[in-house]
Amino acid sequence: MPGYGYERQLETDLESAILAVRQEGDGLDAGRVSAYLLGEDQINRYLIGLQNDCTRASFYCTATRSIAYKPVTGGSPSELADTVPGITNRRQLRDWIVEQDWSWLHPRYRWLLEAD
Repeated sequence: MPGYGYERQLETDLESAILAVRQEGDGLDAGRVSAYLLGEDQINRYLIGLQNDCTRASFYCTATRSIAYKPVTGGSPSELADTVPGITNRRQLRDWIVEQDWSWLHPRYRWLLEAD
């Protein structure tokens, strides 16, 4: 299966980031949450990263041209918590990403922070 090694490494990297800042026993299954978040990373919704000590996942939604936040809790991270509308082009997305504090940033965006 092509890409499986990369996908597994990405899931391990995300799970490790969550475990590095979250308290053990807070009801969070980091492996399950990592798999879920990466499964949500699809054609019209891209996982950008985790913020606020890995308690909030940020996605860019191409259909609505907005940032969508999902909580990362012991429950399901499937619920939408909030949105940032009006991210209509790549420059706005880049500027938004660079201005944020990240607990974990998807590798597809890390170069933005290394460019400065």
